[in-house]
Amino acid sequence: MGKEMTDTQCSPIPKVFTSSLRLVATSYALRCDAKYADADTLGLVKKIQASGCFQLGELLPTPFVKGIQPVSLDQPTDDSVPVINTLSIQNLAIRPADCRHIARDDFDALSSDRRLKTGDVLLTVDGGVSIGKAALFNLDGDFTVDSHVVILRPVGLSSLALVYLLASPLSQVQFRRAESGASGQTTVTEDDVRRFIFPRSILTTIEGVAIMIEAERKQITEQRRALDQREANLWRQLDKFSMHTGTAKLP
Repeated sequence: MGKEMTDTQCSPIPKVFTSSLRLVATSYALRCDAKYADADTLGLVKKIQASGCFQLGELLPTPFVKGIQPVSLDQPTDDSVPVINTLSIQNLAIRPADCRHIARDDFDALSSDRRLKTGDVLLTVDGGVSIGKAALFNLDGDFTVDSHVVILRPVGLSSLALVYLLASPLSQVQFRRAESGASGQTTVTEDDVRRFIFPRSILTTIEGVAIMIEAERKQITEQRRALDQREANLWRQLDKFSMHTGTAKLP
């Protein structure tokens, strides 16, 4: 017969995390939970600090510009203005088709810093798994952002490099660690994002790495678009074949 299972096998011992008031004080949101006190993350933070580091806030001398809570139109109009939201930002890009729209008059009433300019960096700061997505704004026309997205305008680092820095695994670890709030209503504060740390040595290479990755991604996007077009052509040929043979068209 099989061996009798022990209590330990039936009920694994929960993992224990140790925190302190000093550690809690390093978070603007005064975090005191397992995620913030995770030993592996703390070890990584100490390693970065020992190597010589900078805080993200050093590159962002102006306050984060948070978007509006828009009064969205049911349908876009000829002169309505797109509002970029967390859904609009995917894979380091902006998808205008997923934007809601506001009336032109509402856009004209916004302060100038909420009107997007080429080179602005967009960052999602609310909504659990939606937190920490970044994109470079380089679209034509008028746009703004909603209240779940902030606008960053770096100094001393290119906007493109900042996007890739925010998208890096090291940054994403810090987003998860800084997240606070109730389930489904979580956020990261500007003060905590400003405290994100990175090895100072990467400042000498991040610009070149960002340019290289961006160029490669553009090539991949073009190749993917060409493949999608080839596939669409194949389906059109099948469509013509079914019409020519008199058979029913595929659903």
